Amino acid sequence: MTTTPDLNGYPYGAHLAALDVVEGISLCGSHRQGTADTLSDLDLWIVVRDDTPLSETYVLDHMLPANARQEQLFEGRDDTLASHLVLNLLTGMGIVNLKVLRRQVLEQFVQDARPSLDEQFLEDLENYATMRPLHDPCGVLATHQQHLTDTYVTTAGQWLTPLLLQRYASLYWRSVYQGLLRSEPHSWRHLMGLLLNLLASQDAVNAGHLPPPAKWLMSPRIHTPSKPGLTGLQDQVAAVSPADHRQVVAVYESLARVECAVWGQAPLPHGLWWHQVFTHRLPNLAHGSDNSYLRRLLAELPDPFREAR
Repeated sequence: MTTTPDLNGYPYGAHLAALDVVEGISLCGSHRQGTADTLSDLDLWIVVRDDTPLSETYVLDHMLPANARQEQLFEGRDDTLASHLVLNLLTGMGIVNLKVLRRQVLEQFVQDARPSLDEQFLEDLENYATMRPLHDPCGVLATHQQHLTDTYVTTAGQWLTPLLLQRYASLYWRSVYQGLLRSEPHSWRHLMGLLLNLLASQDAVNAGHLPPPAKWLMSPRIHTPSKPGLTGLQDQVAAVSPADHRQVVAVYESLARVECAVWGQAPLPHGLWWHQVFTHRLPNLAHGSDNSYLRRLLAELPDPFREAR
């Protein structure tokens, strides 16, 4: 069995590749994404044969050399005879996050994948579809990776964009209610953060790749077309006083500009279609109530959010 020269630069890489039970080794995480720094773990995923009696004891006694040092970090789960497990190894190059999984885990994910906004699904999809094979003698990794690329990565605009739009529209009007009508500053900031995450995910799709994991979604280290506007808006949300409705409305004006860039829509007289929260929903509430605050708020809205005459 031959080992690729690249494995010599990865702790235990050449040792693991020489084992009969190992069918593939891939680089994942921040080192694969190009976002790694001195604090980053080295994420190596090891695919083993399905008949491997996989357990923490087996990996330590039969797959790793005797001098391997494990970080004792209990994560509250029993990994005995599991379909996959994770070990944190202390090496001279820092901590190696070693994920060992049977081939059936990869095969099952590819077989059962169903498009959704579930965070774990999107993170697993991004990992499997973009992992960098370091050792793949029989093409196990490449075959499944190509299927995921063809089915989900190149078609993300067709299946992911509609899901993002639907969730975005639903959260938008809820954020307006919490921010302008109910004076719930913590809830409003939370909802605005969710909106920005959805926009950042679509911004990644616009750039031709899947959204990165949550911890890197807003990071400028992963460049996307509208990232400066998104991070600027994030700062604006953090700085405004939610008790001042003029400042809150100004956030929605900034949000409208970012929306137009991310969703690829030309500016409309009163923004995108979910801005009917301002131009229809709030006026309808005002017409059916004697809420003086709401009437005053509507009277002071800037032109982009005024009810069409």
